[in-house]
Amino acid sequence: MGVLVDYFTADSERSARRALSAGPGAAGLPYVDCKGWLDELDTLVAELSGRDLSEFGDTRTIVGDDEGPALERMASDTVEALAAVDDARLREYADEELLDEFEVERVMELRDLARTAVRLNQEMYLWMSL
Repeated sequence: MGVLVDYFTADSERSARRALSAGPGAAGLPYVDCKGWLDELDTLVAELSGRDLSEFGDTRTIVGDDEGPALERMASDTVEALAAVDDARLREYADEELLDEFEVERVMELRDLARTAVRLNQEMYLWMSL
C-alpha cells in the first residue's frame, strides 16, 4: 500500500486535528487528494513562483511518528506564494515539466485551495498516512 497524502485547509489547529485519524475528507474539510503524486508542496511552489526554496518558512509538524498518520501545517509564505500563481504560469510550468492533464488539474486545485485559505485567513495542512 502506498502513502496517502492530502492537502487541506482548516480554521484552527484544533479543526485540523479532526483529520488525523481518517483524513480531511472524512472530517468534512476541503482538501486535494495528492496520494502517489505530491508530498513536497514547498518544492512545487518554489518552482512555480521562481523563488528559491530557502525563501519559504518551514512546515511545522503537529503530529508525526513512524507508526501513524502525520499532520503538518504549511508555512504561510508558501501558501501565499502558491495562491499568487496565475493560470498562465501554471500552464507554462505544465509545459516545462511535461505534466499530464491529471497533474495540471491537481496543481490548479492546490492553487485554488491556497487561495481559499488566504481569502478565509485559514491555514493549509498536509495529512499523510502509510
